[in-house]
Amino acid sequence: MSGFITAEQMRAARAMLRWEQEELAEKARVSVKTIKRMEASTGKMDSRSDFSVMKAFELAGIEFLEGDDRRRRGEGVRFKADRTAPLREELVENVSRNFGYTLKHLSDEDQDVFERPADELIALIMTTLQEQIRDELRMTLNKRAP
Repeated sequence: MSGFITAEQMRAARAMLRWEQEELAEKARVSVKTIKRMEASTGKMDSRSDFSVMKAFELAGIEFLEGDDRRRRGEGVRFKADRTAPLREELVENVSRNFGYTLKHLSDEDQDVFERPADELIALIMTTLQEQIRDELRMTLNKRAP
């Protein structure tokens, strides 16, 4: 995208995210009055606030599309393809599973483990998990490496 979005793209992106103008203003760190003015304009906008608004949308997963004169398509808006979602899901699942196994193992080894002071229990769990999580992350990430 060239760095400019249209008022129509702004309204469409806001609708896709189900954001009110106030929420967009807060996330873009501009005033609601600025959002209203930008959404009421025609054509491409050229303002200092445009960059802030675009970045707020992009951080929320919105992608702006330029018009395609060959196909007679205008500017558009869509959700970005999230290429990292499967990897994140696998990592979260594997780390969560290790956490569950660790808690079960600790309680099987010492039935009173959860009677310890909170700081001591946290240190024990973190120490036990640290190496397991490191190994799991290495294995998962290396499996995904090209």
